[in-house]
Amino acid sequence: MNTKTCVVIVTYNGMRWILRNIESLRESSVPVHIIIVDNASTDSTVKSIASTFPDVEIIQLKKNVGFGVGNNIGISKAVDLKKEFTFLFNQDAFVSKTAIEMMVNFLEHNQNFDVVSPLHCSPDFFTLDQKTFRNYIQRYAFQYLSDISVGHGAADFYQIKGVNAAAWFMRTSVFQKVGGFDPLFHMYGEDDDLIQRFHLHQVKFALLPKARIVHCRESATPSESPSWWQQIKRKSTRNRSSLITQIKHPSFSISHMIFQLISTGIIKPCANVIVDRDLYEFFGTWLATIKVTTEILKINRHAKLTSKTGAHFL
Repeated sequence: MNTKTCVVIVTYNGMRWILRNIESLRESSVPVHIIIVDNASTDSTVKSIASTFPDVEIIQLKKNVGFGVGNNIGISKAVDLKKEFTFLFNQDAFVSKTAIEMMVNFLEHNQNFDVVSPLHCSPDFFTLDQKTFRNYIQRYAFQYLSDISVGHGAADFYQIKGVNAAAWFMRTSVFQKVGGFDPLFHMYGEDDDLIQRFHLHQVKFALLPKARIVHCRESATPSESPSWWQQIKRKSTRNRSSLITQIKHPSFSISHMIFQLISTGIIKPCANVIVDRDLYEFFGTWLATIKVTTEILKINRHAKLTSKTGAHFL
């Protein structure tokens, strides 16, 4: 199949969603080449994809390398295939029939933009995804919110700083400029880090409200309640990523990084625990701070590296 677009989907125990995901891509008004990068799933994800969609390309990894590195592997394959566009798409999402065509047309007619996102909806195409709204739309898409609030109706597109990476449609060539996802991030924060690099390297990002995906955001129900230590470790994983994002800046010296780390990773949680009394968050932040402190030299090297253009991490 001759297609301009490669869809990269990183899977991990995604059996609940992946068949619907791929089926929505199959129903797209433009053809796409689908690459699955499986992070060592232990369920029937890979087997089901192979039997239901035998022409889908599957890269099966022997261990879980994380969301960002998994995407880097798929992106590298898209570069090798010389695809003009790469669509990074979450396993727990599905796309409307015309969304990809709209994004292709937008980039073809707007050469000054390199990244475009559809509107993230959940649980259907008519309801804005609340996490995307809180974390990105409110911060970066004020004009869109203003237009729909006063009844003007949404414009065809809005230039924004970015949204989460559940559905990024990009010129494949942009990765030669900003690089791939930083392997410092195993899970959480890797998209925010790349958004900062888009901004640093003046890569323009657009939101297309009429192009839509549904991000299910479902997770398997745990068989038993997590222990106190498991809860602290989960908090630590998220907070580590958040701390790295805050201190990883090419103009920061090591001393500035450490000062920022102390203020946000030690002093701030001490104040917060007095008010919130959330000991899991408190100890999770402190554990994250210890981890980040041991990685400070590596974080600084990555900050300096990604301040330059190049296919970093691919």
